[in-house]
Amino acid sequence: MGAHVFIVNEETFPITQFRCVAAVVRDMGRRGKYVEKTRADILADLSCIRKGDRVFFYEIGVGFHGIYETVSLPFIDEDEIEGRDRKYLFGNENNSHFIRGSLILPNRVLIEPKKYLVKPVNEWRNASRSAFGRFTSAIDLRSPFYKKALGRGKSITHLFPEEEATLIELLMEVNNGQVKKLDYKPYKPRDPKPIKFDLTPTGNGEVKYEKILEGWIIQNLDNPSSKMDSFLGDLKEIECFANYVPVSIAGGNLDIVVFHRKNNKRYKITIIELKKGMVKQDDINQIKNYVKWAAENLTKIMIEKHRKIEIGLLSKMEMIQPIIIGKGIDHSALEGCKMYSLNSLRPILIQYDLEPKHYKINFSQIGY
Repeated sequence: MGAHVFIVNEETFPITQFRCVAAVVRDMGRRGKYVEKTRADILADLSCIRKGDRVFFYEIGVGFHGIYETVSLPFIDEDEIEGRDRKYLFGNENNSHFIRGSLILPNRVLIEPKKYLVKPVNEWRNASRSAFGRFTSAIDLRSPFYKKALGRGKSITHLFPEEEATLIELLMEVNNGQVKKLDYKPYKPRDPKPIKFDLTPTGNGEVKYEKILEGWIIQNLDNPSSKMDSFLGDLKEIECFANYVPVSIAGGNLDIVVFHRKNNKRYKITIIELKKGMVKQDDINQIKNYVKWAAENLTKIMIEKHRKIEIGLLSKMEMIQPIIIGKGIDHSALEGCKMYSLNSLRPILIQYDLEPKHYKINFSQIGY
């Protein structure tokens, strides 16, 4: 359903390749007030992954590697994984070969090579063709490099279909289309644990952190039992989705973006803004800005014709469906929706209620 870029380095990537397991750090350390929030953030990123998704790796200082495919859902596993030459990926500090200061990577997903391309693509790699004097290169992959500029590239970055196509094209070109055979020995976890978000409500019935709400929604977005089709529409028409989509290098992000496709045509883009508490008038104003950005940046299409790329410059604001989810909806937000003036689909306001005993969140649409 989607494509994702994992960050690796010269030590972790060889083990990742050989043992066919992509891994993400546990957190930035055990201490500090916001460890739980940080962990929820990391697990929310990982929870976007589904079986059959494509995986690429960005090796720090080297470039992009590909192409791999997920063969499991994400899980947590604290065992160490042995690579070649007595090198290890660690699951916790108690692993027998743990070295102080090493990365701890218990958040994992199993992979296998889909098309193993030996040569990586560095981020400035130019393609051979141009459009209006402009070269296509890996720097055009907006999602990874906005996160990189913001210092947010330490987990996973999700690629939209056009970005994935660009990266595959560059990898195939630099490798002259030659796919090689990778020598690997798949890792088999002994006791993998599913990812769970803590839905225990605070005293006013809210999630403890907004990232917990984001993580659960992303984890269950395409699950019919979640009942999110009531505001997303037909779940079978979801083309791809991503969380934490940066809107500029100056800051700001869309909490969740969903692409919808039917009859081989993308017909709608849903942007979801999440609030752990009450949705207010300011949130309506904020979603308007996000709708404008999404229309400007996510609805353009690139069409190749006779070795040139034509870019459709007409923004399609009417494709954008804004949704705001919060614990409650303030009267001012309802009034703001009544006065909504953009030429996009009108905002959908959703109230959430937690049901931690059944690991469930219920949603109800609020009219205005």
